[in-house]
Amino acid sequence: MPNILTKTVRNLFIISIFTVFAASCSSLKPATSNTRSTTNAENKSSITFIENISVTPGSSKEAKTISVVPVYSKENSDISINSGSIETYSPLQFKYAILTNSAVEQMRNQRLLGFMDEWYGTRYHYGGTTKDGIDCSAFVSLLMSNVYGINNLPRIAKDQYNGSHHISRNDLREGDLVFFHTMGRHKSVSHVGVYLCNNRFVHASVSGVMISDMEEGYYSQHFVGAGRVRD
Repeated sequence: MPNILTKTVRNLFIISIFTVFAASCSSLKPATSNTRSTTNAENKSSITFIENISVTPGSSKEAKTISVVPVYSKENSDISINSGSIETYSPLQFKYAILTNSAVEQMRNQRLLGFMDEWYGTRYHYGGTTKDGIDCSAFVSLLMSNVYGINNLPRIAKDQYNGSHHISRNDLREGDLVFFHTMGRHKSVSHVGVYLCNNRFVHASVSGVMISDMEEGYYSQHFVGAGRVRD
């Protein structure tokens, strides 16, 4: 009997100890979890990437604004832009600076830019004089009349060449005429365009009104000469 009583008391003691230990372990787990959550929250609240630039969730009022100013130079652009006065240039100036691979500052003649933009892409039609279709000499005549006030150009490219003051290619400037032969072996003038800048000229080609490069293979090989019809 004493032995049974002793065993009973001992078992009750062990059970009570186990119960206290289990309770203490379960109470420790939330404490550990809360500590980790608090630490993670503190870490997430301020994430530093580069020196004094940080991102803090929910603190947009204190966020710093970083301004990015594009820098244009010969290394990263074919167009020279004065960043201090970039807002003074029109979309047309940028467009035709790109098309002529020139500095945007060179695109000063707004009347010329507007005329080209109005006619750009108009399809070619031999003998045509309207936006339904136009040929090279008619386009040149219209441009010179609307932009430069020259109203006495002959209708035919060859006559325009003969009636202009011939100049060297090195002396070309905006508004001069450039002439080409496009009739196979015949070297006589059969095509005309208006010089812009940087070896580019605008003309009504078989692909429509467009800007081309005089140094391009075809035009370089078929160049006849240049003429000036205005002072």
